[in-house]
Amino acid sequence: MELLGTYSIKRVDEKNYEVTYDFPDNCLFSTVHKDGVYVFTIELKSGQTQPSTTFVTEKATCTAFKDVIEISFLQEDYSILLKTFKKRPKIRIDINE
Repeated sequence: MELLGTYSIKRVDEKNYEVTYDFPDNCLFSTVHKDGVYVFTIELKSGQTQPSTTFVTEKATCTAFKDVIEISFLQEDYSILLKTFKKRPKIRIDINE
């Protein structure tokens, strides 16, 4: 089940990039980051079984660490009564290459 809608990455300045992403309004999201690695988790709210067709937009500024930014979207996935998570897509930005 794909929960991530559209996403884009825009350069803010030499070390910072803005990530904009959409997800269904019946989902929860969270962000964890450390040392230039950003993980955006999207999962259905408790009691929901299908994603909504109405989307909301979030933005985050990601800062490079040692000239690298790594961004992953961790999305909830279902397989026969088991809730699992899959990383997709994963983006890497090399600042000085």
